[in-house]
Amino acid sequence: MAKTSIVFFGTAGICLPYLEFLVERYELRLIVTQPDAVGGRRKKVMIPPVKQFALDHSIPLIQPDRLKCGDVAEKLTEIQPEIGVVIAYGKLIPRSVYTIPRFNLVNVHFSLLPQYRGAAPVQRALENGETYTGITIFEIAKKLDSGDIWAQKEFPIHGDDTTEDLFDRLSREGAPFLDETLEHIIEGEIQKTPQQHDKATFAPPIEKGEGKIDWQLPAERLYNKFRAFTPWPGLHFHIEEVQMNVKTLRPMTITPDTEVLLAGKQPGDVLDMDKRSLKVCCGNRTALEIFEMQPQCKKPMSPYCYSLGNPIPQTLN
Repeated sequence: MAKTSIVFFGTAGICLPYLEFLVERYELRLIVTQPDAVGGRRKKVMIPPVKQFALDHSIPLIQPDRLKCGDVAEKLTEIQPEIGVVIAYGKLIPRSVYTIPRFNLVNVHFSLLPQYRGAAPVQRALENGETYTGITIFEIAKKLDSGDIWAQKEFPIHGDDTTEDLFDRLSREGAPFLDETLEHIIEGEIQKTPQQHDKATFAPPIEKGEGKIDWQLPAERLYNKFRAFTPWPGLHFHIEEVQMNVKTLRPMTITPDTEVLLAGKQPGDVLDMDKRSLKVCCGNRTALEIFEMQPQCKKPMSPYCYSLGNPIPQTLN
């Protein structure tokens, strides 16, 4: 039996577990990914992970600057795929492109739409302290993440999940779900459901500056930001002119002993430090412990080790 032909749009590394699954079960006629980027201190050319996958598996590849140019639509019309899959591509896809496959293009989005539409659904869910998320497979439409839903699957968020952890789990467990959904779509076994647009929430892109710690926030909120911004952009504060990137921290349980430490303190004040951790006052009379931090351009270390050659001020900024 001939394999179903598909086209794939994607750029980021999270696509790879899905591609590994798809390449075994479908005829991948074309991969569309973003152009190579230049980055890093040495301004090296960085090729998208999806491009490397295409090269390794000898799959036809294009990297258009603009999807609205006629070349992309012409290429898809030429190969006539049954369906297209979009995962973390990074650009809006025009109607002239997404309507070419027989079953149009479907997008794998890492939230339970209409919640967390946008570029950073995993990070924003963690930042907001959500206890569950999911994967939505929906049909591409003109407006961002607004198309009709083919299928959804809910996943729990664990209390210590970081963005890296959650993406990894959604990738591994989501690939079989995508395969099952594509089969149902092609066989006509499921129907699309319109989204409830009045319940939509949004997940804007993460900005580098969001990693600066605001000690006025409660400790739990800062911990959720830490989870959301790991691995990028991370959380940081400054000791004099040196940026300290936080590698490990936890909110403190407020006990009578903690209340004594908090007496008379303001957010950002150091409460205590020992060989184990640095304790800092946060907003709403909460506190957190920093177990490991990394001075800019140096290796990670405990706050105590750093303090042996560098005094830690009474108030952090």
